[in-house]
Amino acid sequence: MQEQLQQRIDTLSNLLSEIRRNMEGLMAENQRLREVVRLAESELRNRRDQVQNLETDSRSLKDKRAAAREKVEQTIARVDEIMANIGKVAS
Repeated sequence: MQEQLQQRIDTLSNLLSEIRRNMEGLMAENQRLREVVRLAESELRNRRDQVQNLETDSRSLKDKRAAAREKVEQTIARVDEIMANIGKVAS
C-alpha cells in the first residue's frame, strides 16, 4: 500500500515536472512572440511615418507645380499683352 502510494506520488511529481517544463517553454515562446510583435509594431509605425512624409512631400510638390504653372501662364499672358501693345504702337 505504501509502495503504491509512493509510486503514485513519484508519477505525479514527474508529471508536474513535465507540465512545469512545458509551461516554461510556452512562456518563453510567448515572450519571443511578444518581442516579434513589438518589433513589427515599431516597423509599422516607421513605415506609416514614411508614407505620411511622402504624402506631405507629394502634396508640396503638387502645390509648387501648380504655382509654377500659374506663374508661367501669367508670364505668357503678360508677354502676349506686351506683344499686342507693341503691335498697336508700331501701327
